[in-house]
Amino acid sequence: MSTSWTMDVPWPAAGQMRVYDLAQPLHTGIPHHPNHPPYAFTLTKRHGDVVYEGEVSSAAELITTGGHVGTHVDGLAHVSCGGRLHGGVDVADHQSYGEGVRVHGIHEIAPFAAGGHLVDVPGLLGRALTPDDGVTAGMLEDWFAEHPAPGPGSVVCVRTGWDAYWSEPARFLGVGSGAPGVELSGARWLTERGILATGADTVAYERTPSPSLPVHVHLLVDSGVFIMEAMNLAGLASSRSYEFFFTATPLKIRGGTGSPIRPLAFVPAGPGDGPR
Repeated sequence: MSTSWTMDVPWPAAGQMRVYDLAQPLHTGIPHHPNHPPYAFTLTKRHGDVVYEGEVSSAAELITTGGHVGTHVDGLAHVSCGGRLHGGVDVADHQSYGEGVRVHGIHEIAPFAAGGHLVDVPGLLGRALTPDDGVTAGMLEDWFAEHPAPGPGSVVCVRTGWDAYWSEPARFLGVGSGAPGVELSGARWLTERGILATGADTVAYERTPSPSLPVHVHLLVDSGVFIMEAMNLAGLASSRSYEFFFTATPLKIRGGTGSPIRPLAFVPAGPGDGPR
């Protein structure tokens, strides 16, 4: 199991940076797709339950969560088509309940350290999105006609504005109505440019409902491109920070198909940028 990687990292120049946290907070009651177990939290020990010498005490917690709950990354073992994973791997020969998926497990993913791009779809369209809105190749073409285009190894984050409903789980999940997201043509536009990963502020990345998951199949199975979901992209959009240095890494879950992440965007600080 690899513990080091050799990577081409476009590390930002030294200096003041505004660092944006692109993760949603984890707490009881956050939205979760019905195919995945919810996040749960409890203290297992409170301060004062056990008191050590000198009146010292400590507290600790137990957390349980699915690998695809909260802000997370889908690994290449998450979706198969025709019984095969990316690279034509026959998944039936490489999985078990106890050991997970032994090929393309989430523990194999190198950290993301790449140039990042934000596509602000509400900004492009000049309006809030509805569940009928899909992000197409034409929209990406229009956006990047005015912004530096992604290149090989980059990360593209697609903002739909749907994270405004994070505190309304049914609406955020699109129960009964669906939710906006990337269409197959948009996913193909991205993979044609050799991106490493892409993410969105929705629970499913692609527009839903999508029973056959065409965008997931194209990205994960056909192209080997990782998907991040339930991101918090509002801060980047409000500051018009469309290009940045991006970093994130999954937990080292052997055999896992996905993992919580805490993605960060580093943007050179401008005049007047103080602590927030």
